Amino acid sequence: MANKATMPAQAQEQLVQSAVAVAVEMIGGRPAIELRDTIFAIGEETFDAEALMARGVAARDVLDANLHDIVKGIAYVEFMLVRDYFKSGIVDKGRSDDAAQKVWERSVNRMVSSFDFVKPKSEAKDAVRKAEAKAKAIAAFEAQDDAALEDSRAELLEKGDQASLRKALAVGKELERRNADSIKAETDQRKLLVSKIVTRVKELSKANTADADDILTTVLLLLERS
Repeated sequence: MANKATMPAQAQEQLVQSAVAVAVEMIGGRPAIELRDTIFAIGEETFDAEALMARGVAARDVLDANLHDIVKGIAYVEFMLVRDYFKSGIVDKGRSDDAAQKVWERSVNRMVSSFDFVKPKSEAKDAVRKAEAKAKAIAAFEAQDDAALEDSRAELLEKGDQASLRKALAVGKELERRNADSIKAETDQRKLLVSKIVTRVKELSKANTADADDILTTVLLLLERS
C-alpha cells in the first residue's frame, strides 16, 4: 500500500479533505462550531424561562388561594364588591376594564377547578339592588354629555388612586352603555370591511398579473405608512 509520502499531490489533498470532512461536525449544512454558542444560549435561556414560568405559576396559585379564602361562602353582593376591588388593581396597571374582567374570570375559574368554589348567585333582592344602583349611576351622569365624561375619565385615570380608578370604571361603563348601538354598528361595519378586503386580496393574489401585483404593492405600502 502506498504511503502518504509516495502518493501524488492530488491524492494527498483528497485524503486531507476527507479527513477534515469526517472531523468537522455539521448541523443543517453548517459547521457545528458556528452554532455551538447560540444553541448553548438557547438552552440556558430556556431553562431560565421555564424556571421563571414555574415561579409565576406558583405565585399565582398562592394568590388564587388567598382570593379563595376571601370569597368562599360570601354573599353575591360581597362577591361583586371583591370583583370590583380586584379589577381596580388591574386597571391601576394600565389595563382596560375588559382586560381586567377577563383576568377576574380566569381567577374564578381556577378557584372553581382547584377548590370546588361555588360562585354565589344573585338573589332577587340583590337583583333589585343592582338595578337601583344602575339607575342611580345613570342619573348621576345624566347632566354630562359624552365629551364631559371622556374628560372626567381621563382626569380620574391620571390621578391613579384606587377611588379615582373605581370612578373611572363607572364612567367608562356609562359611556359604553350610551354608545352600545353605535359601537356595535361600527364593529359590524369594520368586520364587513375587513372581510371584503381579505376577499379582494385573495382574488388579486390568484390573478397572477402585473396589474394585480401593482395593486397589492400599493395596498401594502399604504398599510405600512399607517
